[in-house]
Amino acid sequence: MTYPYGLKSNPYPSSPTPTEQDAQIFGGTKHQEAKSSIVECISELCKQTSRRNSDENDFRLITIVQDVGSGKTHLALHIKTMKTKQDIVTAYVDLSTISPKTHESIYSSIMRGFSREMFSELRAKFIMQICEHAQKGDSLAKKTLGYGFLDRLKGVTLKQKAEEIIYDKNLISQDVLKIYLGAHYSQHESAVIQNIITNSTDKITNLDDLHGRLGALCKFFHNLLGKVTLFEFDELDAQESSLEFVKSMINAHIPASILLLITTPSLYMDIQRANPSVFDRLEKANYKIDLAGANSVDELIEIAIEYIKDANKTERFNKKEQHDLAAKIRVLCDEFPEFRNVRSIINILNHAVDQASELNASEITETVIDETIKHTYPGLKIKGSIMEVPISEFIKIKRTAGATQTQVKQAIENLVNYAHEIGNVSKSSKQNPSFDVVYSDPFGTKIGIAVVMNENHAKNFEVISNVIKSSAFVDKLIIITNTSIPASNLATIVNVDKSKVIDLLYFNNKYTEKKIDEPERVKMLAKTISVI
Repeated sequence: MTYPYGLKSNPYPSSPTPTEQDAQIFGGTKHQEAKSSIVECISELCKQTSRRNSDENDFRLITIVQDVGSGKTHLALHIKTMKTKQDIVTAYVDLSTISPKTHESIYSSIMRGFSREMFSELRAKFIMQICEHAQKGDSLAKKTLGYGFLDRLKGVTLKQKAEEIIYDKNLISQDVLKIYLGAHYSQHESAVIQNIITNSTDKITNLDDLHGRLGALCKFFHNLLGKVTLFEFDELDAQESSLEFVKSMINAHIPASILLLITTPSLYMDIQRANPSVFDRLEKANYKIDLAGANSVDELIEIAIEYIKDANKTERFNKKEQHDLAAKIRVLCDEFPEFRNVRSIINILNHAVDQASELNASEITETVIDETIKHTYPGLKIKGSIMEVPISEFIKIKRTAGATQTQVKQAIENLVNYAHEIGNVSKSSKQNPSFDVVYSDPFGTKIGIAVVMNENHAKNFEVISNVIKSSAFVDKLIIITNTSIPASNLATIVNVDKSKVIDLLYFNNKYTEKKIDEPERVKMLAKTISVI
């Protein structure tokens, strides 16, 4: 199967929710700025806690607020997967997937949110610490490793016994381990180490257990691995259980940790109404990241192009192709609000790449986009279009439209020509320089049409005023313009919007190519601008 732009596969994710693999690709100025703020927070905390044990002052709070589909989750997962000089260990938790939100269910989700590699690394550290104690003569540590008389006879070392446990070649006695840990660590620390070494879990019933376990875990990550802990909680809502948990986490000030909370503007306001105390704490966050502009057209284009650039290592996706794709995305976003967010534009491009592959297209063309929308968004139409302009033609016209006034003048003249050909009007052979076209209706009324569509609206007023002075030369004057002006007894003012302009230019193309196949729609278009 061949893909556009020389790609070997579809670079756009198909899932509406990003995965950690998807999140490794990262683009967009606003998103990069947000990432920089988070990295700055991590860097500052790492610097503050380096070469010393951390305390309750080593806690940071970050909030990310923006609309659905703006790339918040993508950003959070990218932070989790990125490689930084300031090493962090990250747990990502989607709060919307936890029901009911009990202390135990939240804790379990947090533990699952950490990578297995981090726990494997901690497990090895804990076991080697037991080995070190054993080497110093701690008999309980030796018993924990299962080291006995026969091991000494065989010449097995304590380190070898520890490595056998690390590599799962031997089991550790949970009962003996519990006794050993109770002699060396606090209650919460003992519980965490026991769970990690034996790959087990035990119940927690209250907030003290929750904070104690998380605090112990952050301490171990910091002291043994030299990492700060980042807790990412996505889809924060205004439920009482959610806000109780968040408030407790903020108040706990778990050392060497960062709490990153992600929500939408509407839910943020719900939080304010539901719990002003929590809202006040969120408002005082160390970093408040607002992804405003994350759904701007320029941002979406940057993100979309980054996916192809990352996948196309041969750099066959050249500047011209990038510019061409950007122009198509711009039209889609400008004209269809439903596409104007990260999630939606990635979704349509995922389908467009597959469609291009099926059509053996070397790039995402207007036709590819048209076919994609037909299959993915059936029923989507250009709003206000009488001619039912195909989206592929719409995009092409929008991208290639030059001087609008000149093109509309030609379209109006050909619309009158078409009306003349089908016998609706009689076109005058003698034209007046004040008008773009002059013709007579079936009743003999002489009609003049003037198109006044400069970008300078002040100039339009002046031109229209001069045209109206020539109204005596015709029985009826029609002025087609993009400028709102007061009604006049001397002329019929027809204001045309963008969709009407597209209809006219589409008709003009069809007329020039002699492919008029829907005469009733053309007549309807002519009536809406008072031509017939």
